[in-house]
Amino acid sequence: MPTEPIAPIRGRHLEALRAVAENPGGLRSDAYPTVMPVLQELGYVEERATRGRTGRRAWHLTRAGRELLIVLGVRATADP
Repeated sequence: MPTEPIAPIRGRHLEALRAVAENPGGLRSDAYPTVMPVLQELGYVEERATRGRTGRRAWHLTRAGRELLIVLGVRATADP
């Protein structure tokens, strides 16, 4: 059975991936509610429990997500 090629990450998906990278403690789980499940399915982010007894969950980059951002660049624009 043929598989569909993965579309390039851009737009809102790239913005969400960069937001996760800019929050090393994890991006709140309710951020980007329509985008994060797609990134999770692609293996770029995962949802984990935060530290402490809060019971909250947050989005974190996976190794594949970090490698993708190395290729694409973390920031939308480079600082001068």
